[in-house]
Amino acid sequence: MDSESARRSAAVVGMATLPIGAAILLAPERVGRALRLGDHPVALRVIGAADLALVPGLLAGRRRLPWMAARAGLNVAIAAYCTHLARSEGNVAPKIAASALMIATAADARTILALRRDERRP
Repeated sequence: MDSESARRSAAVVGMATLPIGAAILLAPERVGRALRLGDHPVALRVIGAADLALVPGLLAGRRRLPWMAARAGLNVAIAAYCTHLARSEGNVAPKIAASALMIATAADARTILALRRDERRP
């Protein structure tokens, strides 16, 4: 992946993160029911706010690498939370969400590596 493709990929991640984060922040109960994550509106609002905090850097940051790395880290943290929910509530839906987040993180790793290569070039 070249540097321009990596920047576009980061922007696509930002464009996907924007509506997801907004929905989670503004309607956590509805999102929780739809995804079968249980009744955890405060935790979901925190997740939505964290998602939205990353959007400006993903879409328009001069350096996208730190924002993509933060996105990947947040995905891992959310996946861990979903795994905790699955264990504590005996619900399989959070396990599915955790798996999807880890797949997204693996895909993001390609972009992160390309952005890192680009930043190391003289």
